[in-house]
Amino acid sequence: MAKKKEWKTQRYYHGPAGAHRRAVYKAMGYTTDDLSRPLIAIVNTWGEVCPGHYHLDHLTRTVRDGIWKAGGTPLEFTAISQCPTASLGEPMMRYDLPTRDLLAFDIEAIVEQQIFDGLVILVSCDNVVPGALLAAARLNLPCLILPGGCMEVGLCLGRQVTLSDLDELIFGALPQGRVDGKTIELLEDAVCPSPGACPIMGTANTMQCLAEAAGMTLPFAATARAVSAERLRLGKASGEAIVRMVFNGETPCSILKGENLENMLRVCLALGGSTNGILHLLALARDLGLEKEMNIKKVDRFSRTTPCISDVRPVGKYFLPDLHEDGGVPAIMAELKPLLNLPARGADGRSAGDWVKIGAGRVKQERRSIRSLKDPLIPHSGIAVLQGNLAPISSLARMLNNTIPYHRGPARCFDSQEKAVAALKSGKIREGEVIVVRYAGPRGAPGMPDIYALLATVVGMELEGKLAVVTDGRFSGFARGLGVCQVSPEAAVGGPLALLKDGDVISINLLERSLNAEVSAAQWEARRARWRPPEAENAPGILGLFGVNAEQAHQGARLVAHPAHWEEI
Repeated sequence: MAKKKEWKTQRYYHGPAGAHRRAVYKAMGYTTDDLSRPLIAIVNTWGEVCPGHYHLDHLTRTVRDGIWKAGGTPLEFTAISQCPTASLGEPMMRYDLPTRDLLAFDIEAIVEQQIFDGLVILVSCDNVVPGALLAAARLNLPCLILPGGCMEVGLCLGRQVTLSDLDELIFGALPQGRVDGKTIELLEDAVCPSPGACPIMGTANTMQCLAEAAGMTLPFAATARAVSAERLRLGKASGEAIVRMVFNGETPCSILKGENLENMLRVCLALGGSTNGILHLLALARDLGLEKEMNIKKVDRFSRTTPCISDVRPVGKYFLPDLHEDGGVPAIMAELKPLLNLPARGADGRSAGDWVKIGAGRVKQERRSIRSLKDPLIPHSGIAVLQGNLAPISSLARMLNNTIPYHRGPARCFDSQEKAVAALKSGKIREGEVIVVRYAGPRGAPGMPDIYALLATVVGMELEGKLAVVTDGRFSGFARGLGVCQVSPEAAVGGPLALLKDGDVISINLLERSLNAEVSAAQWEARRARWRPPEAENAPGILGLFGVNAEQAHQGARLVAHPAHWEEI
């Protein structure tokens, strides 16, 4: 393969004018020959705050080997990573989504200032993967995402278990005395048996799969186990591939087009992926300037024509390692072939059609975790876009076989998740009601926290199917039960949730894709005339920025200097 004659850093690190830059790197042992090659940044989000990233320090070494082997020079720096588990149900959860934007800023600032030719970003967890995608879009340098992969499945008392099983007991059953401490201890030691992302189709694995579906990873990089020789080989192959991409001038903006985003959406819907995946996809589209090609209207349209074919928890019964053994994302894409844009280009010279060819050879006749289009797990997608007088633009709900499709009941309104959970645990909420958590959106919280603790409490208290939850916040990919999230516009900017009163009857209909309050237009107008925005909280740091500069959920909830008006799609 012919090499590109020029790459970016030649202008800065070659010749006498580059001596002062070379001198700095020579302090760390690099040679003149090293600095004459393409300089590749390795963004290592390793840390000891979450298992999804704990193994990345070792994986990074294989990427370095691949870069050296292919004729580049690796230069590694660390960036933030986190897992929101520690702050579930707590006010600190407001920092979860902002870490996506913070990571993107972090990578953007270092790569631009230090000057590189390409980068490999190692990421695993919920908001870290989309943060890497946003950074890639902004930098427009040759870039590969190297996901960290999934952890093993836990085993406790002969049953396969994951962290979500423990969560539901902690938030719901434990306060009621329906589970003993010994059971909790056994699960605690079993549900996270290795590093990696939790092995169900939560937000972390949804986003790893979407990065692959977009063509921003190598094949099978999303689903291979975190601790495996295959993952190490993917690291070395990614290091080699990024150097080829530099020589060929392949950048995210030359790769990521509307067709790639459509493929990402199809895969997300077919996986029954996390609703957070939609939020992040919409944010990526806006960063790429492709909001006309990918927006909430297209999400609605595709959700009606994309069946859910992944039988993986929490939608189905299998786990991520099973999905990988059954062919991973390439096999999913092979099944979706009639619905995909096959010419869409991916990194390292591959196309979506190449993924389909690879996957076609991996689909087994004896079906397990991947169903066929003719015999899907669910005939529609796993995510529905709901609209109505409570969601004039949009809201999202998982529409699964294990979720009741309809609920009608009186509203119980809370201005924070903490208050709602406390009321539920103290028995102040009755069966049949709709718990509304508002002022939890991008600006209202601020930070758009995950309201998963509330849904986990509902399930743990055995109230699933008897209560519903509506919020302008987000739901974790772990969540089960009837919950409507990402209501847009949010309450903080005057969305209808702000006008609700306790006792207003709410109807949620997944099949009709509607979310309405039985309140007359005259009543709405009278309430709107009296409504005043809550006094802005003096939130610190990045939360304060979100309170002023965050866009709405249907726009991806990005933190930007000049947010678009909330009515804009």
